[in-house]
Amino acid sequence: MAGITERNKQKVELASLGYSLKYIDEWQPKTTLYRHKPSYNVEGLIVADIGTTTPNVPGSPDYVLSKARIGLFPWPPSITCECKWCVDRNGEKKAKEVKTEDDSSVIAVGG
Repeated sequence: MAGITERNKQKVELASLGYSLKYIDEWQPKTTLYRHKPSYNVEGLIVADIGTTTPNVPGSPDYVLSKARIGLFPWPPSITCECKWCVDRNGEKKAKEVKTEDDSSVIAVGG
């Protein structure tokens, strides 16, 4: 469990990555994360593309923060997403439709 100083640092970092400031106080025990950055294997091939979901992961702020640093967020990638990976891609790639777990469609930016 993080102390007050650590929680405040996490709040600031989460906010800088696009999270609501109240997320740290109201987090869910489990969440689904979406890739905003592709994952590559040692040969340089994509093994998990943009928009791929990772369901049922811990929703604690420290875990989500560590995953956000590598491009995993609890919202799908989109044209309006302001993470560094989506912002970098917006001018380079066309939007494509991605199905989420609940079968709703979202617009994701990616290959």
